[in-house]
Amino acid sequence: MLDLLPFLFLVVLVPAPLLAVVVLAVRLRDAVRRGGVGGLAARGRVVWRGGAGRPVWPALIGVAVGVAALTVVLERSYLVTVANGPRWGFDVALLTMVLGLLAVVGYAGLACLAATAVAQARGFGAGTVAGLLVVVAVAAGAASAHLPLRAVYLAEPGAFPAVGNLGGGDLLVPFDVFFAGLVWALPWPVLGAAFGARVRTTGRRHAVRDMWQLLLDLATSDLPENRSAWGAALRAELAAIDVPAERRGFAMSGAWAALRCGWPRGVWVGVAGVAVLVAGGSFAASRWSLAHDRGGVLVFWMAVPSALLFAVALVTAWRTRSFGSGLRVGAVAGLAALVAVLAVGVPEAVVWAHRQAGYLSTGDAVPPSWQAAVGDVLRPEFLVAMIVFWAMSAAGGAALGLAFGRPRADVPGGLAAEGGR
Repeated sequence: MLDLLPFLFLVVLVPAPLLAVVVLAVRLRDAVRRGGVGGLAARGRVVWRGGAGRPVWPALIGVAVGVAALTVVLERSYLVTVANGPRWGFDVALLTMVLGLLAVVGYAGLACLAATAVAQARGFGAGTVAGLLVVVAVAAGAASAHLPLRAVYLAEPGAFPAVGNLGGGDLLVPFDVFFAGLVWALPWPVLGAAFGARVRTTGRRHAVRDMWQLLLDLATSDLPENRSAWGAALRAELAAIDVPAERRGFAMSGAWAALRCGWPRGVWVGVAGVAVLVAGGSFAASRWSLAHDRGGVLVFWMAVPSALLFAVALVTAWRTRSFGSGLRVGAVAGLAALVAVLAVGVPEAVVWAHRQAGYLSTGDAVPPSWQAAVGDVLRPEFLVAMIVFWAMSAAGGAALGLAFGRPRADVPGGLAAEGGR
């Protein structure tokens, strides 16, 4: 099963950076064609002012302060609870690590949204700068809270909890993994800025009036083709509303309607296919590992569904030319995959316990009872780890699918050329 790890990292880590590099190369080529190499420096200064000017930099300060406060709370909670893991039946350090990676996914989404909003008003370059600064603000806020704690830990390790499976100097490793994971967030501001740098048919920038307009824009601007005209009508109607409370209510109801009605045809076939393949593959992997005295199927649970969700999200986004549709279908398919994993994993865990082969997840030890074997399948750190890898894969697949799709004439914008796909 460990042979699947390189494939897992290939599916999870490669798509977004690869696409971001392509986007940046195309944008840079276009900039050189328009203004020559000599104009890049002047253009860079303009982009920086647009990406870091008001209201961006006050928001960045707020992000850094908020992340610092959240980091303090999480680190103190971790230190209080980490020694109780064996008594609670799960690994607190591992759960903290995967929760940190889940936070990376959330911060990547925040940076992507910031890049989209700024790019709508000030262009691709300014949006990219703003989004990347959000990632920097997150890293700075977390580091401002974490580094003093690490310094105290290195100076007086005896004052901290002792955990059996964490060696000297390893107690705070889950938070170090969070900082390394932030590298995954770096491409998403580029992709968000490319999506936000749309140009109206009149050629004017599509400025963001308030957060309610941004919410409705994000929910409706990349609907499937058969719903794109309806989405444009919603955005036009919101533009005619001036009362803040009415704008908020209309934007939220419109966004919810867009999320509910933006499902492409045949979506349930793909979702059912993912569930069947994950269930059948889990059963086959379990029995094969059991027959050959191999480790458990945890790596299979992370790698194979990740590949399937990547493919489903990519195909859906390519067919509908919609990142949102690809991501929504990937989320539903992920829920189906989780049900399949549990439906097969629980009885198979009992089989492994009965044959004294070890735990189904990793193959380690011998469960003292079938209840302990089933509880191992339901361990929160394993479930969250699967969700993190699956979410990363679905997001990468949806982004690539949108990039591969042909541009839609009625909705300018996307991931390749200036102001368009």
